Amino acid sequence: MSAYNLNIEALTPVHIGDGVFLQKGSDFITIKRTDESGEVYLVNFIIDPQKVLACIGEGHLADWMASIERRAESVWAFAKRYKKDIRPEDLSKRAVYSYASESRPTDTLKTCMHNGMGFPYIPGSSIKGAIRTAVFASMVSEVNNLSGKVAQRFSSKPVEDELFGRINEDVFRFLQVGDAYFPKDCEISTRMVSLNITKDSHLYDASMPQLVEAIGTDSQTTFQLTLASDTYQWVKGHYDNKKQVFPEFPTCMTSLPALFKAVNAQTQKLLEEEIRIWTDLSEQYTGAEVYVENLKGILASTEACQAGKECVLRIGYGSGWRFITGAWCEQLHIFDKVIDRARPRNHNYIQYRFPKTRRIDTDSDILGFVKLSFHS
Repeated sequence: MSAYNLNIEALTPVHIGDGVFLQKGSDFITIKRTDESGEVYLVNFIIDPQKVLACIGEGHLADWMASIERRAESVWAFAKRYKKDIRPEDLSKRAVYSYASESRPTDTLKTCMHNGMGFPYIPGSSIKGAIRTAVFASMVSEVNNLSGKVAQRFSSKPVEDELFGRINEDVFRFLQVGDAYFPKDCEISTRMVSLNITKDSHLYDASMPQLVEAIGTDSQTTFQLTLASDTYQWVKGHYDNKKQVFPEFPTCMTSLPALFKAVNAQTQKLLEEEIRIWTDLSEQYTGAEVYVENLKGILASTEACQAGKECVLRIGYGSGWRFITGAWCEQLHIFDKVIDRARPRNHNYIQYRFPKTRRIDTDSDILGFVKLSFHS
């Protein structure tokens, strides 16, 4: 069994959602602050109900509930009735620096995952899932009659079963990944918009904005990854003794350096294709120029990785269909039928490339890229 303590660094903001959407005014408040140079910035304070209750007293709980229902004032304004000098910090569990240029009355905040101690984190399952996708996408070309296998149910499962084994024999059970807990106060918030291919010549689309909380760029921590090769060999021997066929470890999973090389190569491939796609589209549309430059910056970080010791991976919200799936099914002969299944009312968008949208923030920054590294 080989256990590694790996470093993980956020190359761009990373959002792994906890399923919670906070309402402005009652669940969080946005305050303008001024730094030493006189520049104004925004801070989102995430309200702690216990602190609010301690301020106003249990006897005023019904008044607080009524205030929330009326939505006539923020929880901070309400609390000031009972304690004139109370600060936003006194009512909040954390303060989140905002990269959004403005605060809107209708804002909701999509929060990221925190553990019970308040540390933001990326679950090991998210890291493992992204690694699995990268390995899978790098191996599908080895499968015979790939389109035929997918066409049975328009699902990757038959292909995954062939490459990795069925659910009880899946070789990824022997890749064990721990959670990555980041320091407190590394969170930021940013407003997400879209690049959207439409009849309009400009790609920027702010029709569905979403304020999200994320682990900030350059934040770092460590987590544990284990390749349980000895357990695999024991299980494989047990199956072999019963004359059953147990799947072989993919070559790229026989060691951590091999795994890192495969993951980094897949990320580099997707980035190069993404740059090519949007560079070509820029001949017809405007609005993707900064997005392309940001992609090139991430590609440079990917190309600069030490072979076998570092790799770049994309995780979480905003990753987009091509990175979430590894874009493996683009090579299928039946890809047009896959699009029909994947895009509702595809007949209305048949003239547009699939997928036709990308999520970015208002500065064209991209979410979800992390660098993994280890030093033997």
